[in-house]
Amino acid sequence: MAPTEAILSEDDLAGAMALSAEAGWNQTEDDWRLFLRHGSVFGIFEGATLVASAAIMPYGKEFAWISMVLTRQDRRGNGYGTRLLKHCIAVLESENRTALLDATPAGEVLYRKLGFSPVARFTRWQGIGGGLSAARQVDDAREQAIALANRAFGAEREHLLCDFARRAPALCRFDAAKGLAGFGRDGRLATQIGPLVGPAGAIDGADAEGLLTSLIDAIHGPVFLDLSDQCPRLADRLAAKGFEKQRPLLRMKHGRWAQPQTDIGTAVIAGPEFG
Repeated sequence: MAPTEAILSEDDLAGAMALSAEAGWNQTEDDWRLFLRHGSVFGIFEGATLVASAAIMPYGKEFAWISMVLTRQDRRGNGYGTRLLKHCIAVLESENRTALLDATPAGEVLYRKLGFSPVARFTRWQGIGGGLSAARQVDDAREQAIALANRAFGAEREHLLCDFARRAPALCRFDAAKGLAGFGRDGRLATQIGPLVGPAGAIDGADAEGLLTSLIDAIHGPVFLDLSDQCPRLADRLAAKGFEKQRPLLRMKHGRWAQPQTDIGTAVIAGPEFG
């Protein structure tokens, strides 16, 4: 049966989860719902079976994230992923948006061939949380944490951060005195920390280290986080807590885009799927 392309809906959630689970990725159904409700997810079907996917998450009017580029293992080599990726690029070009993504080393080769260029480097770390209890912050602190994280990112994504705060309220942190904010969320394999933002000149300092440590200590079980390579002090702290590097990530862009210049910096991103 010839493969067919379609725009996915929440009716396709089980098939989407099957793709990311087979790849060993950390996304939950809630993560997929964010794409399905606030972005666009494209798929290739063979009959009734979803065999490949790619998603777009728009942020503001200038750029959008491309992610969830997945192909079922027994269908790889047919060009499905490249086909959907090119479709995503074409959609964003038609909207005059720059495409951004966070690439693994395996994906980087393809993305360079398609015209993507490097922007920044991150590293995925994994470890175990401290298992301590943590109190939930009040709603006004949550709103301030969201506002600060949006400033650091350079675009509005309240829907994303509100979802994270709903799923893991004890990991939504805001420190007004130190100008820091942090988030976390549940995952299929591990709790994911991020984003973590703060003053650009101190995002690798003692205060940021303290917030990161408190987030890790409040988590039970496995932890993932994607740390900027510009934060060696935080990397040393992770290593001291027994965390290990899993893989590098290269942020890449397709089109004209200048990273926002702001007094707020990002130490830990939301994750390669969300930026």
